[in-house]
Amino acid sequence: MPESRSSFPWMKIQVTTVPDARLVATATRRVMRRPVLIARVTGWALLLLTASLLVVTGELEPMPLAGGALLALALPVFLHTSTARQAARSGRLTTYEISEQGLASSSAESRHAYTWKAFRSVERLSGQLLFGMGGARFVPVPTGGLSAAQIDQVLAAASAGGLRVG
Repeated sequence: MPESRSSFPWMKIQVTTVPDARLVATATRRVMRRPVLIARVTGWALLLLTASLLVVTGELEPMPLAGGALLALALPVFLHTSTARQAARSGRLTTYEISEQGLASSSAESRHAYTWKAFRSVERLSGQLLFGMGGARFVPVPTGGLSAAQIDQVLAAASAGGLRVG
């Protein structure tokens, strides 16, 4: 076992699976909550402004109407679908490795490795761990092939590494 830089005994956990579209959609909704809320509130504010202008001036202003509709309705759908599509793009067998160095994922097309410092948080969602990097960037790791003890070990390691665990 490699020597740990902290008092936490390190492990290497590996799980190989095909990304689950349902889990990726759940993770996407979780991560995109704030940007979608901002878009919706801004869109509805523009629609309210359009309605106010119509009442006051008697004229329908097409720009705030179109902008409000796009922000309130179309942009949230686009954000969800594009982020989920990007996260589950390969749909092929992916191997996730969690170790002292951090988290790595690899498939037949690519390999991505992140140190623990790249992450801000890790959340335990149903069927997955969601490693957040800030903004809309995240790495969902399915937990179907992990025991409860291994999941707890990963969460403890993340916490010991300074990540916010939720």
